[in-house]
Amino acid sequence: MKMAKIRFLEQGEKARLTKGAKLLPKAVQKKYIETCRPYRLTAERDVLTAILQTDAETGRTQVWRKQAGKLMERLKKEGVEIVIPPVEGELPRGILPFADGKRLTNLFAFEGAAEALRRQGKHPEECRYLLVGGNEDDWRVALKSMGNEVNHLSIFTLDPNGAKELTQELFEERGLMTEVFSSPKNAVFSQADVVVCCGMEQRAYEHMLGKGTVWVDLAGNRPVLRRLVEHRTDVVVMDGFFFKKEEMQIEGRMAEAEAFLSCSIFRENFPFPLEQAARKEMLCECKERGYAVSGFSLLGKRVKIRRKP
Repeated sequence: MKMAKIRFLEQGEKARLTKGAKLLPKAVQKKYIETCRPYRLTAERDVLTAILQTDAETGRTQVWRKQAGKLMERLKKEGVEIVIPPVEGELPRGILPFADGKRLTNLFAFEGAAEALRRQGKHPEECRYLLVGGNEDDWRVALKSMGNEVNHLSIFTLDPNGAKELTQELFEERGLMTEVFSSPKNAVFSQADVVVCCGMEQRAYEHMLGKGTVWVDLAGNRPVLRRLVEHRTDVVVMDGFFFKKEEMQIEGRMAEAEAFLSCSIFRENFPFPLEQAARKEMLCECKERGYAVSGFSLLGKRVKIRRKP
């Protein structure tokens, strides 16, 4: 099998032990799991599933990171070419490539945002788009996925001069006027229909956004995501997509793993940072293979969008 999915024990799930090991004292059981049965493997529908027999938090310790490394080495020997990592927790990198969904999310960022707007009953070409966080390199990466649906674009940054070259290019190449501002009190925040987060800055965005805003996270800014989920139930928050391919819906990480195995250009550019990858060619190839945004996700769970009356 060329694809493997790794996860930790879920809440309430216990490690599987032999009958003899179940009779051992708890402390001895713990040591037994760590050294003798740190993971178990199952196979289903051409996907090898590896379950590390501890929770995501304990999985960060040195002992379990070492065991996770051994698991990765075994998967590589089994012929696995790409790994779908867990949403929570950490795994050692450098042994096998990870399909965390971020590449497909970046490639389809504006297309996914436009689909979210349509489900709200809005016309994407009439809506306002705002980039927040990050720097010029991050904005360029995000804007590579921008289509003709964007007619109103703004950038929030504390360094407006850093956006001058980019805004000039957008005007010359697309005829798109871009507003750049640095005040968090600017009305653009409350007027934005879509906000694309490109950086890890910890600002109180939950107090700046208008009702019904679509927030697309490209940076993995989980503290901001969690605050938005907790304090702004009227905002649509997502950090990934579901994709429709051959009449099937698949979650972003799985879709990314399949694209790695089936799309040659996508695979060739997979090891490179997004700003260096042939993004346009990757996107075109994925679309030719039938990939299209069909849903939205946040931390691995589906996000539902209610149509505005």
